[in-house]
Amino acid sequence: MGKKVGIILEGGAMRSIFTAGVMDFFLDKNIDIKNIIAISAGAYAGMNYVSGQRGRVLESVVKPMEHNRILGLPVFLKTGEFFNMDLLFDKIPKGDCPFDFESFKKSDKRFITSTIDCNAGVPKYFDTFNDFDEFLHIIRVANSLPLLSKVGYIDGVPMMDGGMYDAIPLEKAKEEKWDKIIVVFTREKTYRKGPNGDIYNSKPVKVLYHKYKGLLKAIDGRPDRYNSSIEELETLEKEGKAFVLRPEGVKLTNNESDPKKLTEYYNVGYETAKSRYEELIEFLKD
Repeated sequence: MGKKVGIILEGGAMRSIFTAGVMDFFLDKNIDIKNIIAISAGAYAGMNYVSGQRGRVLESVVKPMEHNRILGLPVFLKTGEFFNMDLLFDKIPKGDCPFDFESFKKSDKRFITSTIDCNAGVPKYFDTFNDFDEFLHIIRVANSLPLLSKVGYIDGVPMMDGGMYDAIPLEKAKEEKWDKIIVVFTREKTYRKGPNGDIYNSKPVKVLYHKYKGLLKAIDGRPDRYNSSIEELETLEKEGKAFVLRPEGVKLTNNESDPKKLTEYYNVGYETAKSRYEELIEFLKD
């Protein structure tokens, strides 16, 4: 591939199990994309693609749900966070299902994830990780959603999930000078954000995060940025510059905790990528 190609992985909490299926298919077929921007939970799938750990999302997220509470009200009441962040971003990757950080560091792929600076209201992108602890901390903050997680701090700056600014970072892809973009969505093709946004454009968010003016401003503009990105991608698809994979014919939910259903999400992702394999290979040709 002579042209510079990159992947954008949308977030979506548990919907990103779909993305894990897509990325495992890429590993199985040796589809070697050198640039990855992974937003929010997309980072959990993207990092395993970079480290080459096929099936690790099933082992590190889905399988533990058979005997551990990873999300839900009981977790929130105990930890103050909807997802068990200590389990997902410390215990599991360091012990129960180790993440191969050494292979990740040695990979020739460039992995980028993002947070939002809650004060300034602008995205912060990370592509350099000095050690494993720093990496896990950044990934954790990049998955810290308003209402569902605590505000994280990186170098003393309050930060949260980068998807609160831009869930589909096309501007960053342009900055990286990608010639072709593969985008993995976790929502169906018809999805658009309404004028009033979603749960994050709510009164509880405005009350709880009132001191973070930048965060609130970014959230207010999020629906327009998201929908505009969809429109731009449709144009790029027609021009042969973008290739989009998304779940069709199945409803994915971001708070699913049934291991069987999550495995189905994964299989839908894998089979979706498989069904588009020939198209993808054609797309990747110079």
